[in-house]
Amino acid sequence: MPTTPLSFALIQLWIADPALPWSNPVWQSLTRIPGDPWAYDHGRGVTHVAEWTVDTAQAVEAFMNKCRAAEDPAEHAVKGKDKDHEGRTAWNAWVKTSWAKWNINKLVDCILEESGCEPHVVMARLKCKITDDFPTMEAAQLKHAIAVKLADALFGDDAFTDGTFIVPSIMTFITALLVLSWSRHRKVIKRQVDSIEKKGQEVEEQWLVMTAANSKLTLVSIRAYLKKVESLVALVSLFNDQEMIENLIARREQVNAMLTAAEKYPIEAESMACEWGFKFTI
Repeated sequence: MPTTPLSFALIQLWIADPALPWSNPVWQSLTRIPGDPWAYDHGRGVTHVAEWTVDTAQAVEAFMNKCRAAEDPAEHAVKGKDKDHEGRTAWNAWVKTSWAKWNINKLVDCILEESGCEPHVVMARLKCKITDDFPTMEAAQLKHAIAVKLADALFGDDAFTDGTFIVPSIMTFITALLVLSWSRHRKVIKRQVDSIEKKGQEVEEQWLVMTAANSKLTLVSIRAYLKKVESLVALVSLFNDQEMIENLIARREQVNAMLTAAEKYPIEAESMACEWGFKFTI
């Protein structure tokens, strides 16, 4: 599903209903912006956005009005250098820096978790292995599971018609937000999977070295290896790939047994080492 930038998703919502989102009390409580961000008092030189001068607020206001009047608002929102360049640039930069301050991503993530749609949980529900492709938003049924909760958390009663159905423009905004959020989680999962593959390869390569004939081990080297295995177990445990988890737990127990023997009974450790084809030294 194509992504809509947050800066334009907010413009779309405002074009559909000028009271949204900036006059909505729930949204105001989340963003701490008491009305249209581009509003200003020219006489006092005061703007709703502290970082903007009156001139900047006027430029943003002009840009917003041009978007609303444009035949294709999406095209005007991303144009290059034209008369609205200043307002467009200020708007995009402000939304980007403000989004993190508003903690809306955290709000979305909390609702995902509460609704059983945290990414690792979704992968487990769909029986995805670590090496499988990350589920699509449609496969995860995100809109079905959390749209109502998210609409209420962002806009309260104004999000609904007849107290039940989500206002179409708000559903469009929520869909854009969910697409961006799921894309963000896809990147996190990708980094985790890449880390698992890298650490897994390191663990196997080191194990081959440790168990090679005439290999010499020390308490320090065993502890270092065990630490790597435990780190990998913790990362893999985020996923519900039972086969990989069981294999790693078996390896961890094996190394723990080596370490315990090496610390308490060096003779027994030496015997274990001989069975695996390497030498143990304290």
